[in-house]
Order: sequence, then structure tokens, then C-alpha cells
Amino acid sequence: MFILMNKRWFLSAVLVPLWLLVLDLSPELARLAAQDRGLAWNATASTDLVYSLSDGAEFIRTDSWQQFAETLQGGKYNGLATLSLGFQGGDRDSAQLVGLVKFAIPYGSAAALLAQTGSPLAYGLEIAKIYVSFSFPQVDLSLGRMIVNYGKGRLFSPSDLFSAVNLQDQALGRFGTDVVRLQIPLSDLAGLDLVSTLALPPEQAVFGGRTFATLGGWDLSAMLFQNGGGLAGLQNSTAGPAGPSEEPREPALIGGFDWKGDLILGFYGEALFAIPYAGYRLVPDRTGYSLALGADYSIGGTWFCTLEYQGNFEQGPRIGQFRADTNLFASLSWKRDEWTSANSHLIYIVDTTAWQGILSLQRTLMRRTRVSLYSAATRGNVRTAASLAGNTPIGLSFGLTLQAAF
Repeated sequence: MFILMNKRWFLSAVLVPLWLLVLDLSPELARLAAQDRGLAWNATASTDLVYSLSDGAEFIRTDSWQQFAETLQGGKYNGLATLSLGFQGGDRDSAQLVGLVKFAIPYGSAAALLAQTGSPLAYGLEIAKIYVSFSFPQVDLSLGRMIVNYGKGRLFSPSDLFSAVNLQDQALGRFGTDVVRLQIPLSDLAGLDLVSTLALPPEQAVFGGRTFATLGGWDLSAMLFQNGGGLAGLQNSTAGPAGPSEEPREPALIGGFDWKGDLILGFYGEALFAIPYAGYRLVPDRTGYSLALGADYSIGGTWFCTLEYQGNFEQGPRIGQFRADTNLFASLSWKRDEWTSANSHLIYIVDTTAWQGILSLQRTLMRRTRVSLYSAATRGNVRTAASLAGNTPIGLSFGLTLQAAF
């Protein structure tokens, strides 16, 4: 049994219909482009100061002031001054341009790391997202870098093929990916979503579709995607050194379904399969499976708790960004009022004993100005299943963030 997912299929089934669509709608595109709707801008400036220790266990084991001082002398200061510029122009009901660009100036040891890369720039530049979208009665077309977040989980979402989790972000945000996207509404509560990567060659592309609907208060969806083998590189280019670069992913046909609803507490999950193929022939005997389950609950609008699990089964291709057999995540947040809140989360990988946790306290000083104190600790790489983390030193850091929005 052969699957027709090679370059010729991609050109005929994806690019040609898309080109015909653009040609057919070109008069409408020209009319929309002629409308001057301007751009709305917003900006956020932040400064992060971080003190980090390569072996936090030494800090915990200190039993005298002299030993404590000597341990502190072995740490490093680093941080970032970041300016984020967001813009949006046009009309969601016709055509719009959306973008977010981040400029970051590192200092301390972070500046030394940037200098070692040989970059001619004294700052970091990240184009988090920039895309154009056109809305028509029967279809919405988007092209560019955007966040395509299919998954229901806050952290574990194996169906998030395109947008990797940023583990350095306290909010666990996603990275943007260069894609072309067609969204077709089937009714007020159902639709079809087709997505394909733009940056990868066709034979390595990740593309496919997802259909979704809301039934009886439950959000349900089913998906089928082709991973030509470029998925690992796609996520590594955004996830950085914490990504699973040492574990290349073989081509596979990926499918499954997900759900989300309320059963006293919020309950959601995803179940997927990955069938590898070689020479465009499926190898069902090596099918891999992934199951993600999660629940969230709030108490009095003050306490918020989330628990998640992801399990990977069989020896076939692993799905998602977390490769171990058993992965756990817990999050607990407290909101005193509109001005003060605290957040914490812990990622624990049962197979390798790797873990990563953070505890933070936020205080809004005035309108759109916030200060945050936090402490983070990590041992090993929570994304990989390659090695045990038992003898790995615990990285410990303390940070201060000042942020102002405009």
C-alpha cells in the first residue's frame, strides 16, 4: 500500500488549488488592498535581571555564612532588555496584517554567549509572528509566520505539530511557524482547517487537515497530517537548545482526535497515532501512539489548578515535543486581586527523572506596569528520552522582571 505524499502530490493537491484560488479572488484582493485602514501599534518594554548557579545543590547544602558567600561568588549575572512591537492593520472581516517583532539586548554572561556566535548584531531579533489574512464568504486564507495551536493542553499537546512550547517563558507560550492556512467554516459550530509548512521542501513538509465541531457543550476535532521528516527541524529552529535536536524524526502519517468539556472540572485529552513509512510505503507494525489527558479546576476565582499527563507507547515514531514514555505536569496559581498574583508549575519526566519548575510572584504597580520576582530550577532535559538526569547538576536561578506596556 503506497501513500501518495511525494513532491508531485504536494504540488498537485496543495499548491495548484491554492494558486487557482488566489487567481480567482485576485479582483477582490486588489479591492481590499486599495482600502487604507492604517496600522494599530502596541509596545511592551521589559528588563530581566537573572542570577544563576550551575549547581543549585551546593546553594541548598550551605551550612555557614562563609560557605554561603563562596557559593554565591560562583554564580553568574545575565539578563535581557527587550522591546516587543506588535501591529495590526485592516479588518478581520476582509483583510488584515498582523505582526510581532522582538528586539533583545543581552547583558552579563548572556551577552558573552551572543558574542561567541559571531553575530554582527549586538542584539537579538525575533520575528515572533507576521502574516497576512484574507477573509471571504466561504474561506479564510492566511500566509506567513503565525501560531497554529491545535492542542487542548497547556503544556502537553501532541497535536501541536507546528508551534513548539517555549520552556523559557513563564507563561509557556508557543513559537510561531511559517505556514499557509485555509480555514473553511462548515457551520456556526463546525469547520475545516488545512495547514502546510512554507519553509520546508515539499518532500519534508508537514501538511494536512483538521475538522472540528462543538456538540453538546464539548469541543471535538479529528486530524490527519503528513510529516515528511521535517517536523524535528521545524521545532528545533524555534525551541533552541532545549529542543529534541538529538532525536531526528522519521517520516510518518499522523492522525487522531481530541476533546474538551466540563465534568464538574474541565476535562480534555488527545489521542494520536503515527504510522511510519519508507519509500512511500506505510509500516503499520511500527506504529507509535500518544495519549494526553488533562484537567483544570478553579476555587472561588482565586485558586487555579491544572494537572496533565502524556504517555507515549510502542517503539514507533514519538508524537509531540516530549519524547519520554511518561510525562507529568502540574500548575498552581493564586490571584489575590487585580494587582497581585502568584504562579508555579512543575514538569516531571518519570523515565529520566528530569524536571523543571518555577515559582513567581507578580505585582502590578500602576496601570500597565508590572514587577515580577521568580525562582526557577531544572535538572536534565525534559524534552528528551535519551539519557537519565540523576547525576545532572540542578540549575538554579533567581530573577527580577520589570515590564511596561504602551
